[in-house]
Amino acid sequence: MDETAEYLPMFLAEGREHLQELNLAVVRIEETPDDQATVDEIFRIAHSLKGMSATMGFAGMAALTHEMEDVFELLRQRKGGLERSAVDVLLECLDALEAAVDAIESSGAEAITPDPLIARLRTLVRDDEEAAPAASAEESTSAGVLFEPPADLSELAQGRRVVQVHATLVADASIPSVRAYMILSTLAGLGETLACRPGPEEVETFTGSDIVAWLVSDRTDAELAEAAASVAEVEDAQTSEAVADAAIDAGETLPEATAPAAAEPSKAAAPRSANHGSSTVRVDAERLDQLMHAMGELVLHRTHVEGLAAHADVPGLPQALQALTRTSHALQAMVMQVRMIPVEAVLLRFPRLVRDLSVKLSKQVELELIGKDTELDRSVVDSLGDPLVHLIRNSLDHGLETPEERRAAGKPETGRLEISARHAGGNVVISVSDDGRGIDPARVAKKAVERGLITPEAAEAIDMARATELLFHPGFSTADVTSDISGRGVGMDAVRVAIRGLGGEVTMTSVQGEGTTSEIRLPLTLAIMAALLVQADGRAFAIPLDRIERTVRLADQTVRSVAGRRMLVMPDGVMPLVCASEQYGGSRTENAAFGVLIRGNGQRIAFAVSAMDGQRELVTRPLPPEVADGSALSGAAVLSDGQIALIVDCDAVAEGVA
Repeated sequence: MDETAEYLPMFLAEGREHLQELNLAVVRIEETPDDQATVDEIFRIAHSLKGMSATMGFAGMAALTHEMEDVFELLRQRKGGLERSAVDVLLECLDALEAAVDAIESSGAEAITPDPLIARLRTLVRDDEEAAPAASAEESTSAGVLFEPPADLSELAQGRRVVQVHATLVADASIPSVRAYMILSTLAGLGETLACRPGPEEVETFTGSDIVAWLVSDRTDAELAEAAASVAEVEDAQTSEAVADAAIDAGETLPEATAPAAAEPSKAAAPRSANHGSSTVRVDAERLDQLMHAMGELVLHRTHVEGLAAHADVPGLPQALQALTRTSHALQAMVMQVRMIPVEAVLLRFPRLVRDLSVKLSKQVELELIGKDTELDRSVVDSLGDPLVHLIRNSLDHGLETPEERRAAGKPETGRLEISARHAGGNVVISVSDDGRGIDPARVAKKAVERGLITPEAAEAIDMARATELLFHPGFSTADVTSDISGRGVGMDAVRVAIRGLGGEVTMTSVQGEGTTSEIRLPLTLAIMAALLVQADGRAFAIPLDRIERTVRLADQTVRSVAGRRMLVMPDGVMPLVCASEQYGGSRTENAAFGVLIRGNGQRIAFAVSAMDGQRELVTRPLPPEVADGSALSGAAVLSDGQIALIVDCDAVAEGVA
């Protein structure tokens, strides 16, 4: 392991990607058993994962993946796919492999006991009497990757056309031996390998850059080249005809376009888009965080220079400052783009989750993922998974009905769950929608009365908006029986807390009998935010721009006192007027000059401040726990003059006046 320790981060990253892809592919093949492209994808991923594990010395993972390949082979031998019991075993194996990867990351040891799962996999293969001989033949074909290069390739071809596939690794390939194994294993799944270079004794110690395989396959040259190029760190892949088909030698004619000249490189080389190795590079997440921190400091210094330049009369300084601003803006945009990853990284784990929950709940669910290419800051994506899991569990458990209930309600037996992501200004909106029973305000009100959250009189007048807000109350649940899926009263409250921690907000809408939609609105990034700077009681505060509706002069508006609370009366509604100074430990300021109308916790409030200093781009920093807890603040930022601006948590402020 000492020799391969430097490659461990790459193994962990690629291993997790392979396992996520396998989870998705297995669920997909259960739904569409005859999808040959998915079957081929499963074989390629399994080959790659097995080769990586073996090379890194993780024998348990390699052994389990090897046995899984025999079950995957059953997919090729019969129509109709695998039984649900077989799919369940495969998914348990993937869970065990994921746990092994986690253990490797934390302790360096794989901590996996594959024997019980291997025994179950072998039972599946033995039970399939028709597929067993074919699986054995495939094992022989796969082993053909390890044949010694033959002395006479034409004799071995036995009159069949042989294609030479030549893959070239990038100059600085991380583990050439792993890449060689992955390429040869991938090709072995697409045909009969007659010979390869490096050979069997050379694969484990291979340090070169050229991998060559000669194989007989019914795949096109383009497909073979693309398969070889799909392996990471492959710079180029070419195919050529090594041995012509005997039919051509005997004088039979073929269309000119399908008979390439012998030994001439095929024009159907792998497209550059398949070349992941040379077009992308893995960067440690900590380095990205450091880069963003340095970029934030640059923004801070630029703002400081802009402030100094406003009071300086130096020839050429304004033009130089404009150039500096343009360049720093471009650099900032580029750094932000580097941190962005598709939300697909989170969404692709949900087909497996929905599949498992629908089986457990005996419900039929069709999942649709929309907007998988929508990009978010890496730090936001990393924290988004758990809140979405809560929303999906609630939809499947409380929202969607059983097939019998849906049929009685005149709906299709299969319920629909849609998870979508889209950009909206400087935010990303992610919604989870179902076409289930919706929320029953009367039932919610009854539960709220039982828990002492509202009075019986208030329950009689409850509407849908108030009912959905009650669902976010800590400890509230409408479930009659708790289970491992939901009903313990921690779901929606946990979602709100998590999303607020990301600087976002979550709302819920529902139509009884038609369905429910939960919507999460998040900032694109947590590191740099656009905010309005305001002053209150001599202190600086920053209010996120995406929460501001508008600003008004309080002297031009009507302020009334209702039940001891000041209210701002506007033509479009009445809202609480919150004194910023009093909110944060100061005294109430009756002569606040401005009101900032903000949205928080599903309502509108007016924030009374003494002055407004304009819009700024701020580099945010978290507050110490002893300061942040219960303070209605989400962070802080250092201004160009060294002053600290406290960032207002609009949701927490609104909660305090609800």
